[in-house]
Amino acid sequence: MNIKEETITHITEKSFSTVFRTTTEALGFMHLVFSKKEITPYQFRSIMIDLKKEFSKLSVSKFNKKLSYHWLVRFDQQVNTPFHVDNAAEQSILMLGYEPSDIKSELHLADYHSYANKAYKTPKDYFNKFTPVFKGDEDVLKPFVSKIKSVDNDHYSIVIINNSSPKSNADTLGLFHKALIIKEDLGKSRIVNSMVLNLVSTDTITEDQQKENNFLNTNLISK
Repeated sequence: MNIKEETITHITEKSFSTVFRTTTEALGFMHLVFSKKEITPYQFRSIMIDLKKEFSKLSVSKFNKKLSYHWLVRFDQQVNTPFHVDNAAEQSILMLGYEPSDIKSELHLADYHSYANKAYKTPKDYFNKFTPVFKGDEDVLKPFVSKIKSVDNDHYSIVIINNSSPKSNADTLGLFHKALIIKEDLGKSRIVNSMVLNLVSTDTITEDQQKENNFLNTNLISK
């Protein structure tokens, strides 16, 4: 989806049921692409924050839960990862903002709910032994994997993923994700802006405003 075609409000309204999915008929993620000529890094991070705020309003309306930052960081990553969900609350959303880079990479998303429905007598048989990092043969997940070209030198992009764990009281259905670096070059950078957003009670006291200010104005990039 090209950000010029839609406002932030329209994007979140159209994609809320896809990301905050309650059935496997929805993908559980969305991908936004931006020309690097149209925005600055600061504006890019501002868009991520605006998306969080609009999704939070919709989450309150649907689930009576708001979104609050579990973490909000920038890092330079050229490491392959296994399929996993990021450490967060049982119900959470992961937003990854990729800055332009010469490092070619892919983001793979695996629907572990669809896998459990096909591979086990009951999904609960799998969920009872679920671990945040997938320990088995990843080939069994292949029928349930979507691939995204997450970084290139001409565009910014944002991928928003349902990061929830399969607990009995979870309202939404999560996905595994993993990073695949096509060709490493440590002389160059691959900057990823990462938000993990927990679904929390509307009366929870948070420090989101300070975290947003730090995120918008920081020059710090973690390794």
